[in-house]
Amino acid sequence: MPSCRVWIEPDDRGEPAMVTAKILVVEDEFITGADLQNNLREMGYDVPVVVDTGEGAIKKAGELQPDLVLMDITLIGEMTGIEAAAQIRDRYGIPVIFLTAHSDDPTFEKALHSEPFGYIIKPIEPLNLRTSIEMALYKHALDKKLKKINEELELRVRERTLSLDQQVQFLQQLIDTIPAPVYYKDTRGMYTGCNNAFEAYAGISKRGIIKKTDSDVFSPDFAALSSQKDSFLFSRHGIQVYQAKFVHSDQSVRDVIFKKATFNDTGGNLAGIIGVMLDITDRIRAEQALLESEERLRAVVQDQTELIYRYRHDHTVMFANQAFLQYFHKTAQDTIGYIFRIRIHPDDDARVREHFRSLTPDRPVASIEYRIIMPDGTVRSQQWINRAFFDDTGHVTEYQSVGRDTTERKEIGEIRKET
Repeated sequence: MPSCRVWIEPDDRGEPAMVTAKILVVEDEFITGADLQNNLREMGYDVPVVVDTGEGAIKKAGELQPDLVLMDITLIGEMTGIEAAAQIRDRYGIPVIFLTAHSDDPTFEKALHSEPFGYIIKPIEPLNLRTSIEMALYKHALDKKLKKINEELELRVRERTLSLDQQVQFLQQLIDTIPAPVYYKDTRGMYTGCNNAFEAYAGISKRGIIKKTDSDVFSPDFAALSSQKDSFLFSRHGIQVYQAKFVHSDQSVRDVIFKKATFNDTGGNLAGIIGVMLDITDRIRAEQALLESEERLRAVVQDQTELIYRYRHDHTVMFANQAFLQYFHKTAQDTIGYIFRIRIHPDDDARVREHFRSLTPDRPVASIEYRIIMPDGTVRSQQWINRAFFDDTGHVTEYQSVGRDTTERKEIGEIRKET
């Protein structure tokens, strides 16, 4: 007896497995149904049962899960073979071949619209029967395989789309956490996005700026400058930094540093610009206030009668007040930025060196009195209060010294001692 088989899904080892095809026969004529069952079994098919109603066909299809249903179009009962085939297809996805006695029957014409896997005209020829069954089984197996491939592709597309959506969402959330205003434009100069900080700073929502240019949302002066800078950057690529005035959402004019960079698409082509805004208004104000404070302090220091100067570890003078310059017969032009060493009396040199070595981060200030030799060779006595400044590693970076001449005081003391 020949054996008929049908391809099914790969087994656990990935190898395609084959089993004997199971066929459900639905025929309301008992003799015809029995003959059909016997013929199919002789061909090697598994034909467990023959049913004669549409309702019975649906029930048995669910129980037996056959590989194919041979369905007579005209059945006893209220349900036709067409209606039963539609439910079997929708519920279980089982292919159906229709059996009919008249190919010109209007009912048969209606059956063709239900997309059967084939039809056989009675009386049934064995060769035609077997060929129709094998073609239907092959087509159904192929459809299942294609359906599975499509489902896998759709799943991959959905997963990829979801992954891309998650990446875009993550990047947007990441950009939104940046406290500085961030925005990006395409090569036409149209905004394609921004972060929350940009919305708050510029006073424009994401929706209000998308697909808009600078001239659509900002002042003519700013738009002209931004367009000029963008064009230059597009022609050169890379990074661009410049400072400009920007009207804040509170209508105050702010000083802003713009840092822009071009970016490419996946094909390596220029896609647009991403920009970051850094508000330096407060820093400029603080620097101006500090400068003014330093000027006032400098004026106070200049008016002091004490000798005041500040110098690096290598004795390069950073500042010297007027009293210091006059005392040593120097000018600011030949002193500031130059190395200046006070000539210490040889008998006091070792003690002075030890004094400076004793200054530490915990004890940065100390006073000392010693003699110096002036340019004209005279010896003068001085008292100095020295402060050392240290870096994070504990090394001296600068010294600040405040001194005064004590020669006359010491001479008076000597006279009084002699008297």
